[in-house]
Amino acid sequence: MFRYFFLSMKYCIPAACCCLLLACNNGASTHNDKDSVAIIRTDTIPETRATVNEQPVAGYHEKVPDELNNWSFDVRVMETAKTFHYLLKVQYKEIQATDTLKIPNIGIQPQVEVHKGKDPLSCIIGFRDKQHRFREYKSVNVVNEQLKVTTVGHYSVYDTAR
Repeated sequence: MFRYFFLSMKYCIPAACCCLLLACNNGASTHNDKDSVAIIRTDTIPETRATVNEQPVAGYHEKVPDELNNWSFDVRVMETAKTFHYLLKVQYKEIQATDTLKIPNIGIQPQVEVHKGKDPLSCIIGFRDKQHRFREYKSVNVVNEQLKVTTVGHYSVYDTAR
């Protein structure tokens, strides 16, 4: 009886593996995002920083209209030990939040900037590319007295050395 069990398992396991391989999506993507940009990287930058700047590398400040309190809308971009990773510190009135920002390695030192948004109490966080164009990445704004952090651009990096 055990002999027939092992013989049937001999055929079931390879068949199951084939089914799993066929069911997997081997990197093919049907995602079509008009905000996505592909960037070709040719240079290399170290993945870690020698020293981490304790001060914000970019930021935005806007006073919140209120007669009784001295509230503000603040966004600060802080360096981390990883060269292309940043920490976002956001505050609106008494609400504080953090988020992460990962800049693509496009072969130059990252240059993070924060620009005023179209609406009050909003800003756009992004970076400069090799042509010094500002690439929008995340939006931070206040909607119905709540902080919202939204990704507005997607970026891919391809290595030409391969």
